[in-house]
Parts: sequence; structure tokens; C-alpha cells
Amino acid sequence: MKRQFSMIAVAMLTALIAAPAAAQSPQSAKVIQSFPAKDDVLKEQPLTAVRLEFDKPVELVLLSIRDPSGEKINVYPADGDFSETTVAAKVVELPLPAALTEVGRYQLSYLVTGESVKSLNGHIYFELQGKYPPPKFYVQIPYNGSYLSEPLTQIKMNLDQVITLQSLDVVRMVEVDDGVSVKTVMKTIATIVGADTPVTSELTGQEFKFPVDPSLTPPGKYGITYRFTVSHPDGSVSETTSTAKFTVSSTDE
Repeated sequence: MKRQFSMIAVAMLTALIAAPAAAQSPQSAKVIQSFPAKDDVLKEQPLTAVRLEFDKPVELVLLSIRDPSGEKINVYPADGDFSETTVAAKVVELPLPAALTEVGRYQLSYLVTGESVKSLNGHIYFELQGKYPPPKFYVQIPYNGSYLSEPLTQIKMNLDQVITLQSLDVVRMVEVDDGVSVKTVMKTIATIVGADTPVTSELTGQEFKFPVDPSLTPPGKYGITYRFTVSHPDGSVSETTSTAKFTVSSTDE
């Protein structure tokens, strides 16, 4: 009898010790609903806030969005201060620093953690569309993400719709250390179409060519920042602003 009681006591003690360990075992969290939803297409509306709903309480570590130009928008923490903390919750809803209106494809990235929750990072892709489909490039030189073996000598743009160029700049990507973090900013090195450019029929069309002084783009990282408008049959006008980033390689690379 004593032996049986001893075995029961040991079993109960083992269960008591194991229970907290099991309770603390980290579990995976899942996104059960979001706005925008995965592969969502939002038509004729600016995006001003995002919402994520999880199947269990989580703590948000970071949330950011990359726009169609590849520029990163920090939503949380907005100022890059990772010392901020959030209260664990199933629903995370945040306003955006500025409304998203540019037509194109976006990527929302998030990282969450929490007590007894495995850290989870994920991505949600979505699109913004207007009433009319945005212009598409048949030819774009330089195109976003391109690598050039020599300095840029010409900008070429062929599109499937008639557009009116409002601005066109050559910019250099410059890293700036503000003491907290290193950020990449765009510094204009040449304005090809700007406020002082005479408005002529040459700025409206589907094909454009502009010469560029090659001395402006020695080896380094650059971009072509452009803004154009499209007039639609109903009298409305849509606007697109974007940056095509490119790299000029040195001869020994």
C-alpha cells in the first residue's frame, strides 16, 4: 500500500511540475483577418490605416510598408524608437503617417511576439487602383533595380498611354547618419523637367527621350524620380509619382 501511495505521489508531483512548463511552451500565432487583406485590390480610395487580427494576443514589434517605388514607410515605431512597447492584444490597428494614394503594388511587413507566443514575421501584398488602369511602361531606361556598367547618358520612357510629364529628376542616394540610425535620402543632382521647364507639346505623349550628362553619374546609387498626369475621358486627372532606382558599377566590379 505504501509503495502504491508513493507512486501516486510521484506521479502527481511530476504532473504539477510539467503543467507550468507546458503552459509556457511558445505557440505559433496566426493572422486570421487583415485590412488590407492578402492580395487585396483597393479601388478609388486612399489607405489611411491598417488592421491585423491574430488568433491569440500578441505584442507588435514593428510594422512597415514599402510603396510601389520601394520606399519604406515606418508605421510602428514611427520614429524608429524600438524602446516603445505595446500591450498584448489580438487586434492591432494603426493609422498611417500619411494616406497612401499612389497607384501600384505595396508590401506590408510585420513582426510580433509575446508571452508564450513564438515570434512571427510576415508580409501582406496589396494594390491600390484608380478608376482607370495606370499607365504601363513598354520601355523604361533605366528601370527600377537596374545595374549599369557605365554612367547614364539617356533617359527613355515608352508607355501604353498618353501622359503629361510634370517633373523628372536625377537623384543620388546618400546615406545620412542622424546619430540614431543611418537613413538613405535622395539628393537631386539634375532637374530635367521641373517648374521652370516651358510647357510644350513635347511633355505630352507616349514616348520620351532625354540626354543626360554622363559626368553626373559616376559609380554609385541613383534614381530617376518622375511625376506625370493622365487625363481621362470623364474629365478627371490621375497622378503618378515614382522613383526608378539604379546602380552604376565601377569598372573593376
